[in-house]
Amino acid sequence: MIKLFNIGFTQKTAKEFFGIIKTNRINCLVDIRLNPNGQLSRFAFEKDLPFFLSELSNGCKYKHRIDLAPTKELLKEVRDNASPMSKNYKLFEVAYRKQLETKSRISNFADEFGMYENVVLLCSEPTNEKCHRRVLSELLLEKFGDRIKFGGNL
Repeated sequence: MIKLFNIGFTQKTAKEFFGIIKTNRINCLVDIRLNPNGQLSRFAFEKDLPFFLSELSNGCKYKHRIDLAPTKELLKEVRDNASPMSKNYKLFEVAYRKQLETKSRISNFADEFGMYENVVLLCSEPTNEKCHRRVLSELLLEKFGDRIKFGGNL
């Protein structure tokens, strides 16, 4: 059984972030960002994160799953103040879920990460109310409720 967590790295220091990963005995971090090397990334650049996780968080593994990130077009729309999606986050959630169902490899998630006890989904948002990792977590629990349980937001 996979225990699934969510975490955002903004508004956390590196010490806080890696401490949370270590304290919660996370075995694998699944990066679901479209751009894992963006300017917000600080200590969470794709090329550095596997090293930091391994060294600072009990050998935690790193996996980037870009297929689970919203497309560039979807992100642009939800961030555009003139778009209905920016005013009503439910519209984003519906479009993102559709993207996951039709264009991602979500169906292999439980098999790919089933060897890990504690898995965390990573994105940049400090909380998950308006973050795709919450939507993804909900969908994973619907699809794999017999193999995944929710561990919480870190």
